[in-house]
Amino acid sequence: MDQRTVQGAARQRPDGMVHEGVPYREPALLARELHAPVGETLRDGGRVVAVLDEANRVALESLLGPAAADIEWRDPAEVHRVPAFTVATRWAQLARRTPHPEVRTTVIAQHMDLPGVDLAYWIRLDAALNVALATLPVTMLCPCRDDADLDLLLRSSHPALRIGGESLPTGPQRDPTELVAEYPPPPPPDLGPPAAELAVTLDGLPAVRRLVAETAPVAGLDPERTADLVLAVNEIATNSVEHGPGRGRLRLWTRGGLLAEVHDVGRMTVPFPGIVAPPASGARGRGLWLASELTDVLQVWSDTSGTTVRLLAEAG
Repeated sequence: MDQRTVQGAARQRPDGMVHEGVPYREPALLARELHAPVGETLRDGGRVVAVLDEANRVALESLLGPAAADIEWRDPAEVHRVPAFTVATRWAQLARRTPHPEVRTTVIAQHMDLPGVDLAYWIRLDAALNVALATLPVTMLCPCRDDADLDLLLRSSHPALRIGGESLPTGPQRDPTELVAEYPPPPPPDLGPPAAELAVTLDGLPAVRRLVAETAPVAGLDPERTADLVLAVNEIATNSVEHGPGRGRLRLWTRGGLLAEVHDVGRMTVPFPGIVAPPASGARGRGLWLASELTDVLQVWSDTSGTTVRLLAEAG
């Protein structure tokens, strides 16, 4: 297929996200459901990324034959070791940075049992995907065993189910904000005594940047990652003093990289912090999005007691 045909096929497809649940009972049946959309994406010159358990991967590889070599396989434990919002952000980054933006990216993201990953995690992830990928040319296929709670796992946040080779509408969708409110992330874990801490004030922002820059090499960050984290923390600290109560606290931990926390007593009403860039004309929200883009993990907790933002820049 020449490039003109590839581009023509891509232009005929929806511009935004396609989000389908794929209920299944056994690997062979799942492989049959995935065969057509995966083969179509590969024939169009698109990118296919798959996160499947071993049995489902083997079944799909067997059915696809040599074409399976063109799939990018990801380790489920590695993908889902980070919070749900971070996973959604990473899929959005992958779609935005694909070398061929004129064709669709297909992601197969199985809902599965993993240590530390519960029902609420999958619900938050699917809700976040509907926000992060809404305008991107991505097809998300989410296999889930049909003995699970399909109403919560699939029908509440997937506009369609792929069954018998057809895409069947599921009906009205739950609002992503409502879903996240019902299934909030767990509270921030206690990390013990920090390696360093500092009061955050408007006049003290230069000291905040210096402290992060001085601590980052101890955590194993190279100069480029250090510069990114300094900028990210500065954005969050600036938000805290300019749009929050005017004073907060920075704490740093050196574990698996450098983890920075900014806490203040204000409250933030942003249901999906850092997941999408604000409009170019907007003056608010850019700091969170930039901080998310510059770091490996961004987490936000906000309630009546205050707001905690944690940023992780991983070493290595």
